[in-house]
Amino acid sequence: MTNAAAIGYMILAAKEAGLDQKTISQLETLMVAEMDFHTEWEAEEAYCDF
Repeated sequence: MTNAAAIGYMILAAKEAGLDQKTISQLETLMVAEMDFHTEWEAEEAYCDF
C-alpha cells in the first residue's frame, strides 16, 4: 500500500466518523510525519497492539 492510499483510507474513515475538516487535516499532517519516522512494520505493530 502506498502512503497516499493509507492517508486516503484515514480520510474516508474520518469523514464517516464525522470529524471536521480541520481535524482531518491535522491527522493527515501527523500521519505524514509518522510515515517519515517509523517503518511499515512499526505501524503494523502499533495497530496490532492497540
